[in-house]
Amino acid sequence: MNHSVVFALFLAVVTLLRWWWLAPQDLPPSAAYLALCGFSPAVAYFDGPAGTAMSVAFGTRFGGAGALGGAFLWPVFAAVATVALYALANPLIGRRGALASAVLLNLLPAFNAAAVTPTCAMPLAMSALGFFACLWRALTTSSVVWWLGAGLCAAGGLFFDYLAWFFLPAALVIMLASHRWRPQLLEPGFWVSLLPSLALLVWLLAWNAEHGWVHFIGGTWQTATSLHLRLLPGAVYEAALGASPLVLLALAAGIYFALREVRVAPRAKFLALPALVGVTIAAYLAMRGEPARAAGLLAAALAIPLLAWVPVGSRGAALVIMTSALWTAGAFWLHPARPATVTAQVAQEIEKLRTANTADPAAPVFLIARDAPLASALALHLPDTSFVAPGHPPVYVVESPYADSQYALWPRYDQFVDAPPPAETAADPFTEQDGANPFLWRSALYITPQKSDELPQSITAAFAAHRLLAEITTPSGEVLRVYLCSEYETLPL
Repeated sequence: MNHSVVFALFLAVVTLLRWWWLAPQDLPPSAAYLALCGFSPAVAYFDGPAGTAMSVAFGTRFGGAGALGGAFLWPVFAAVATVALYALANPLIGRRGALASAVLLNLLPAFNAAAVTPTCAMPLAMSALGFFACLWRALTTSSVVWWLGAGLCAAGGLFFDYLAWFFLPAALVIMLASHRWRPQLLEPGFWVSLLPSLALLVWLLAWNAEHGWVHFIGGTWQTATSLHLRLLPGAVYEAALGASPLVLLALAAGIYFALREVRVAPRAKFLALPALVGVTIAAYLAMRGEPARAAGLLAAALAIPLLAWVPVGSRGAALVIMTSALWTAGAFWLHPARPATVTAQVAQEIEKLRTANTADPAAPVFLIARDAPLASALALHLPDTSFVAPGHPPVYVVESPYADSQYALWPRYDQFVDAPPPAETAADPFTEQDGANPFLWRSALYITPQKSDELPQSITAAFAAHRLLAEITTPSGEVLRVYLCSEYETLPL
């Protein structure tokens, strides 16, 4: 049996195992939120570029509203990332080293967690490995086709997260650091590779301009330069958990030994510089107190081929692989899947309460949840959404002047719209048209784990009355309380 068949069987087995792991689980609320966003196709959403949300929506549409549907594409992304790593490592460290790199990548706890969790981490790693695999071939052949392939990989990563913008600058660093590759900056290939990412970036910026620059408004020069060194030990600890301590040490050693040879070994230079840039970005994000798992996984994936420069024998390599496998198994055993708070049965109970308390079909009771994940989970499992106004989400979040999710960009129940024009046109041309709120005097069900004395003012002050209607014990053990809120009046000024 040749290496290609073994490699294909390995990928098939690990992909099936990941789907098998996901199959009995419920869809987490965070994934339900992504799916609800993705059902309305756009280039971006409140939380960033649209790739993750649209991928989750695709999976739930065809695979059902469970964990398998929500994360259906992520084991596929992991398989493609493995193929991309093999394609990157094969011409640089040989077939055996490439196979060992692919196996080790799939044994990392962080990689396995990202392969079953719908976040941007796995698509980013996949795009980065594909980008540098194409980049090596572009640099060695001067082929515009490979340059275009690298550019499409970079644009694909950008569709999932802005972190992908480091791919092309990393390529520029590699080319500037090499006398051999520097002249290619004068050729059209590199500049052709910029076009897909630039086109997507223009589209993303246009979307941001239409939506108040929600992706960038929270950052300032001060936040960008406020670094806290005290956060680094915690980041290193997280990295050790994500890669296993021995693998983390081996990766650090690989970067060190490869950097010693960058002046004389083009292969070491090509692999070490992007990995070092990835580590720098991860450290920078960690010192800012921002999530760095995606950047950390990306850096680890790029650094794995550098283990070929570490002077250890076959026993040392086997020890690294074994400890990583045991660490991954322990991580999955210590963190079993938890039942979801909202399931189809919970949503059916809430729908029965809503139907029973709707006296006028022309003004049906609408639904409000405490936060975006809870609202999304309910919306995804509701058996009937015929009562929902066109263009509105099936479940609203509590009204607030603070925008913290995509719900702030969707129609809300506290919004005023233009009232119908008067039957007779006023003689005064300066008369302003009145606004109206179609939810005034209607009733709602407020779903929350909060007790009566913990309800927010946006509920107690906006409705004329409220009372506890039911308590639902969910599969996770959490109690959801359903309050009937009567006669919506809007919040007082």
